[in-house]
Amino acid sequence: MVQNGMEVPADGLLISGADITCDESAMTGETLPLVKDTFKKCMAKRDTMVAEGGKDGASTHDVPSPLVLSGSRILSGEGKMVVIAVGAFSALGKIQALLTGGEEVTTPL
Repeated sequence: MVQNGMEVPADGLLISGADITCDESAMTGETLPLVKDTFKKCMAKRDTMVAEGGKDGASTHDVPSPLVLSGSRILSGEGKMVVIAVGAFSALGKIQALLTGGEEVTTPL
């Protein structure tokens, strides 16, 4: 269950919900709140846009995303998601591994 004010603990695919917006700025750098919707509704919206010939002129925010990333915050709405990745396999875990996985460099001093 995801709901208003919660920090998402794992990556997931939204399967039901209403009026969900998400702050992914900590994960993606995106400053605008992103609208989230169920996979089925997102695919229907995309198919409608393609049928109307609007795919090439569509911005990345015209079709909502069904993916909810770990480390992001739910700004409004509530819904249910299926967890698809946790821990080191989640988006947050992969970023953490990149930041801590490098070789330690010694300085000449």
